Amino acid sequence: MNIYIIGMPGSGKTTIAKQLSKSLDYEYIDLDAMIEKDALMFIEDIFEKHGEAKFRDLETKALKKITSNHAIISCGGGIVTKKDNKTLMQGIKIYLDTDISVIKERLEKDYQRPLLKKKTLEQLYDERFLKYQDFADAIINNNYDIDETVKVIQNYIKNEEYK
Repeated sequence: MNIYIIGMPGSGKTTIAKQLSKSLDYEYIDLDAMIEKDALMFIEDIFEKHGEAKFRDLETKALKKITSNHAIISCGGGIVTKKDNKTLMQGIKIYLDTDISVIKERLEKDYQRPLLKKKTLEQLYDERFLKYQDFADAIINNNYDIDETVKVIQNYIKNEEYK
């Protein structure tokens, strides 16, 4: 069973997905890295040269290419903007719910995301919040400790296996 990690830019998707894949001994897949490899371009260059719509198409193609059944997939923040992606995500979808203030603090130390050059974090959150809720099988808080977040996800997965 695959586990898809979704959430806002800076919510900790990559960090949590890497840690979770190690602890469960699952393959780790970074969807954005797959897109960059296939397109032979960085994400920000795809946005700049071809626009968001093209990037979203590439994102859907990357989802379709996943053949693993035991992977933790770190999705881009906007994966929820295309409703069709939900049906392609066969497995458990975990939404990392993270406070905007925590995200802002994390993003100060990180590269600027392409969409955050055109919109505020609050605008993105307002546009996507209900979509994250719709996609999610579980909503997990990720404001604090990485290890704690991973444990909560592991417990959720164990409970799902016994249903």
